[in-house]
Amino acid sequence: MGSRHADLWLVSAEPLSYDFRSPGRLSRERVRALQVANETFARQLSTVLSTTLRTVVFARVVSVRQVTYDEYIRTVPNPSLLAVLTFESQPGSALFQLPMGVVMSVIDRLLGGAGGRVQPIRALSDIETTLVRDLVQRVAGELTYAFETLASVRADLDSLESNTQFLQIAAPADPVVATEVEVRIGDQAATATLCMSLATLKPILASVDQASAEAAADSRVAAAARTVEQRLQQVEIDVTVSFREVTLTSAEVFSLAVGDVVPLRHPVTEPLLVAADGVTVASATPGSHGKRLAAQIVTP
Repeated sequence: MGSRHADLWLVSAEPLSYDFRSPGRLSRERVRALQVANETFARQLSTVLSTTLRTVVFARVVSVRQVTYDEYIRTVPNPSLLAVLTFESQPGSALFQLPMGVVMSVIDRLLGGAGGRVQPIRALSDIETTLVRDLVQRVAGELTYAFETLASVRADLDSLESNTQFLQIAAPADPVVATEVEVRIGDQAATATLCMSLATLKPILASVDQASAEAAADSRVAAAARTVEQRLQQVEIDVTVSFREVTLTSAEVFSLAVGDVVPLRHPVTEPLLVAADGVTVASATPGSHGKRLAAQIVTP
């Protein structure tokens, strides 16, 4: 009896965790487009805060990643300023979050204070909520501007919350795109976040996919055109070198016999005509190349 055996291959690699509830649905093109849009939003956020607080504010994107809503909300400090944003003609909603310490510092500066680093961490009062609402409304407008290069969206402030337990803009297992933005106000630094559900981003991502497909199609068309051009450069064609045409009457043609001489009437100083497929492409002078007759191009 023949023996059976199997080869065992061992691959030395670190195991990678994979969450089947949150499959990776963001292609490289999608992530790049969202990265650019969020960087624009961060720049506009720093401009809004700088002009409002009359101090230098820096904001930069730290990361853009896809997680579940439950994973995102568990990373949000409680309490925080939670601004629920809605989009005109689009499903779902988004969440803009700022740490409460930064919000209290902003309120302190709006009321004429110095905005010290030590601020109370608590829910906002009615007066504080009114002050912050105007600022967040401006931030929502900048979100509209940031994403207009991808798709026409209009963001608007729906409500303000402070407790994550009373807020749920998506099911716990729903995929969302979470963007972390580092915000520096003077010597105070904190991390703001922007959470957008994939349902809200679907029209935006569809436009990204369409643009990517069109770019790929254009690339294929350009590659095909280059291939055709290269093949045409290798096609062999017949080239003729001729004297000036001679005009004869029909009677002269029918009277031709062996030994007759037809004058060419081509001046010695006039170049010959070089033609390809009946189309004149150059002028040349007659000569020789070694033992062969040749023509030298003088005018293309």
